[in-house]
Amino acid sequence: MQLNQYSVKKFEHTQLLLLINLSLLSIILFLINPNVFDYYMQYYLLIVFVSVIGLPHGFFDYTIGKRLLGTNPNWVWIFTIGYTLISGIYFLLWNLMPLASLLFFLLLAAYHFGMEELAHKKYSDMSISDIFIIGSIPIVLPIIFHSKDVFFIFEQIVGYPVTMPLVSEYIWLVYFTLVLYKFYSNNYKRFLPYVLLIPCFVILPPLISFVLYFCFHHSLNHYIISIYEDKLVPDSFTLRGFLFTIVSASVVFSIFILGMLSNFSDYTIDIIIAKYTFILLACLTLPHLMLNIFYEIKK
Repeated sequence: MQLNQYSVKKFEHTQLLLLINLSLLSIILFLINPNVFDYYMQYYLLIVFVSVIGLPHGFFDYTIGKRLLGTNPNWVWIFTIGYTLISGIYFLLWNLMPLASLLFFLLLAAYHFGMEELAHKKYSDMSISDIFIIGSIPIVLPIIFHSKDVFFIFEQIVGYPVTMPLVSEYIWLVYFTLVLYKFYSNNYKRFLPYVLLIPCFVILPPLISFVLYFCFHHSLNHYIISIYEDKLVPDSFTLRGFLFTIVSASVVFSIFILGMLSNFSDYTIDIIIAKYTFILLACLTLPHLMLNIFYEIKK
């Protein structure tokens, strides 16, 4: 157990240093030359890092599924069909009600991010307000400070214009006050990465700050906990072999889908990347969140 905790602390420190360096570098480069992250560069960085780091972290769900259903000899089929069915139903809803599905995805993402940020607590000890307020930061701050860019991305995803509702500045003030209070009441030292993440959300283009948060904070932390604390690497794999397998599968899948969409749709590459990335994340986040909540309760 002590060795596991040492590994967690060691790699959390490494992950934090990586996040600090990348965040500072991104901010400095952007302030020196705002065109360093031009329009298409943002989308290319998004798809590369989400495919290599972001999407593969969901592969640990199979090990969770085995722990929950392993007594059933057909657990692989039960898990795969259930996971795919939930994702498929949500994908259909995206096609029928894209805006409502987008709003649901944003709420779902906030809940998922908040749960992960409060992972030092038992799920039963987490309050709904703590989860949503802390988890909403990577969604709300880009909307406040880059509303035009964010709603342009929303329009790419849903396929028609989306108008941002007017929100009083006093509401935002209350929101920031609640964020600070939630940090303080939930062990503020655990939220020190936000000293840099918040400036990233404020200064950088929203796709770049999303990559920094989702890939180099959220996903890497999930890897560390899954590997060294929850021991979710399958027994039939070495750690290196498992990581190579899941990253390779994610990259090949992304290339295949992007290639199909490029050849058989009329969308430009930026819209293809936006739709693929966020709709796929939404469809995978719902079963991923449901599974992890159930797993936390069972633990």
